[in-house]
Amino acid sequence: MITEKQRRLWYPRQEQVDAMIGRQMIRRVLTAEDIARAVLFLASDDSRMITGQTLIVDAGMS
Repeated sequence: MITEKQRRLWYPRQEQVDAMIGRQMIRRVLTAEDIARAVLFLASDDSRMITGQTLIVDAGMS
């Protein structure tokens, strides 16, 4: 996920954003909504049988 501060400090040019996206399996910028959806899933009854796991939301960053 790129915050406004990260974009300003580390990804000021679109080529830098494109390079980061190019290292991901899912070729789009990760958003706060993507993180929130994972959190909502873990907070829901749908995740009731998941224990001791790590859920990485990174668009398949390599």
